[in-house]
Amino acid sequence: MTGPALGVETRRVAQAFHDRVLVCGIAPVNRLEAALEEKLAAVRALEITPEPDFGRAFADALAGVVAARPHRAKIPEDLPAATVRAVLREARTGRLGPADVPAVADRLAGAPREIRIDLAAELLHAAAPDRLALLARWVWNPARRTGILAEFGGDPPETYAGTQARLAEIRLELGAIGFPSASFAAVDVLLALTYAGRLQEAVDRSFQGGGIERLLPGTYPLAAIVLGVRRRLTDADR
Repeated sequence: MTGPALGVETRRVAQAFHDRVLVCGIAPVNRLEAALEEKLAAVRALEITPEPDFGRAFADALAGVVAARPHRAKIPEDLPAATVRAVLREARTGRLGPADVPAVADRLAGAPREIRIDLAAELLHAAAPDRLALLARWVWNPARRTGILAEFGGDPPETYAGTQARLAEIRLELGAIGFPSASFAAVDVLLALTYAGRLQEAVDRSFQGGGIERLLPGTYPLAAIVLGVRRRLTDADR
């Protein structure tokens, strides 16, 4: 069966679920998903965080945006709390959607545009995780045609709206094979584990069994890093 909109292949989703999720164990993956939900809730709470506490809370939220690591000091200096609150509010109330990711990035500050794209994606996703999937560059970069989304079949989407539709199809397929969620968190977990698995395989091939690869984190901790939740998990280094 192929999804009706953009061609997600059921076989590929099921294979990724088998190869990436089940091999980690349901309990660890459930913890990964719970840590992600906790992270999203922390970002969402920025909309109502009291002013004296905002700086600390925003710094904590930025720690969960892996791409922003080199800019975590500069972004809070240049990005007013009012802008962050407004983006979250507008996304929560349906005034912002996937097509608005570039425009939201333009409203942000303190980092190069590609980093602001990732931050915009995180803010929109956290504000309405039941409605808006994560559109960060590691998921799919429409400009460079890179990311893990092509792993699941169909022609690569050319827009953020198209990416959103593809992710919505994956969410439906996951629910059908027994990995549902009330939000897009299950999709995030599947994509992160798949992305991390591909990275791990590339490292293994590059080192060709020389032993150095054993010093690098495995698929599960790599996925926790990609999702920005490693510090929230006691088993992230397993």
